[in-house]
Amino acid sequence: MESGGLGPSRDTARAMSQENVEIVRRDVAARSARDWAALAEIWHSDIELEVVAKLELVAGAATFRGLEEIRPFFESLSSLYSEYRVEAGEIIDAGDQIVTVERIEGRGVKGSGAPTWVHEDLFRLISFKDGKIWRVKEYPSRAEALEAAGMADDEE
Repeated sequence: MESGGLGPSRDTARAMSQENVEIVRRDVAARSARDWAALAEIWHSDIELEVVAKLELVAGAATFRGLEEIRPFFESLSSLYSEYRVEAGEIIDAGDQIVTVERIEGRGVKGSGAPTWVHEDLFRLISFKDGKIWRVKEYPSRAEALEAAGMADDEE
């Protein structure tokens, strides 16, 4: 039953939002597994990744466009380690966008067998187009990513 004519559109928005959360979960799992075929299925052909300069593993900020540029970038990070993983500590529904708090970790730099994990936290704002990940922008903090999504950070 509709309420004030807004019921179906809210249901549609909620369903699309949940679909976006699931796409992000698949993205994180595929990046952790270095599964480029799976990423090609969920990334829009015009995908753009904007990386912040704070990453210790990356020299400076950069923008990568398309799978042809993003894949070598991710491979250059993950290939440094014998073990590599990506985990999402938080996936925050921001309406038509998603904010993630992620951790990338690796150990065994250049096959050294070192037991210590090194990690970097990422704060990302993800936008969608045609049901696929279209724009990913990294921010220096969770608060800045949430602000960019038009949300307040309740943890401050």
